[in-house]
Amino acid sequence: MKRATTFRSVFPAVFALAASGTVFAADLVVHEWGTITTIHEPAGTPVTGLNRIDDGDTLPAFVHRYEPETTRQPKRLLAKSPAVPGRPDVTLRLETPVIYFHPPPGQHYTDPIDVTVRFRGGVINEFYPDAAASVSLDMNRVLSKQSAGVITDWDGDALNNYVVGKLEWKGLRLHDTVIAPLTNHAIWLAPREVNSVSVFNPEAGEGEQFLFYRGVAHLDALLQTALTRGHLVLRAPAQLTWLDAPAAVTNIWFADIRADGVIAFREQPGVTLRPEEAGKELAKLKRFSAGDYTPGGAAQLRGSLKKALLAQGLFADEAEAMLNTWKASYFQKPGLRVFYIVPRAWTDYFLPLEFSVPARVNRVIIGRIDIL
Repeated sequence: MKRATTFRSVFPAVFALAASGTVFAADLVVHEWGTITTIHEPAGTPVTGLNRIDDGDTLPAFVHRYEPETTRQPKRLLAKSPAVPGRPDVTLRLETPVIYFHPPPGQHYTDPIDVTVRFRGGVINEFYPDAAASVSLDMNRVLSKQSAGVITDWDGDALNNYVVGKLEWKGLRLHDTVIAPLTNHAIWLAPREVNSVSVFNPEAGEGEQFLFYRGVAHLDALLQTALTRGHLVLRAPAQLTWLDAPAAVTNIWFADIRADGVIAFREQPGVTLRPEEAGKELAKLKRFSAGDYTPGGAAQLRGSLKKALLAQGLFADEAEAMLNTWKASYFQKPGLRVFYIVPRAWTDYFLPLEFSVPARVNRVIIGRIDIL
């Protein structure tokens, strides 16, 4: 495999054992990347109804969809589509998390793998290969508020921080090659360009280069925004109950994409979120003037994002796959936009990920805020 040099530097002790043909589950490396998207009014108010999406954000028909069974009539659909009414409680989209598997080089990994991901405050409603999707309430939180009349069975009416979506893949197998679905969908093809092994669900008879999922939630961005005549002000979220220790937002980018494709952007030094500083002003970024827009702005912004993704631990082809997947939405769709690296503490709290085998897991999520 192409990564032999990289893995030798990470696992120097493995190769003495590999000579005997023994493969240990702990040698499995797992990388994940994805995006959380929010939209803000100029004053910073979150836009709702984000399950209503543009035509270009729809996925191929073979992707599995999940709509929770509820007692409400008519049902308040959570599906992401250009044709559905946007729900007023959907304030965040979890988009294209993909999970890659990298066994030790030159080894055939034979252990079956179960993967479980949960989404606090949201529902996972699109995924591939097939998996068992469900939604429940966080009963520890519910019971702590029982005197306030909180419901104990979710009826689909309100998406809030008591709701927990869940997705389970059982008995996955890793293969050097697998027959993946035919598609010409650019958003789906770009993540395939990674030197990982393929994933196969024997029960469903479905395979792909990666595990894929996405969903919707009632959550805030990790950065609150406000536009003034001269600046973009960034503040910490008003609620930091998930945070029990300081967490760094290591990289922030402020960009403006014009209709002609020319981009101006600035990099903001990282900021730190602290539990006791909810709502605190973190940074003030100067707005753009005519001289800030350059023909090379798009390439420079992409290069800066890639450098940060590599620093977070993604392999080069994984970083390229992520940026190619988001080429249109990140770099071509006109508008003011903020990007930031989501702290791992947020990812592990709101998107806890479990594997049935030992693995070295790296998760890199980019936050994206479109400002109207």
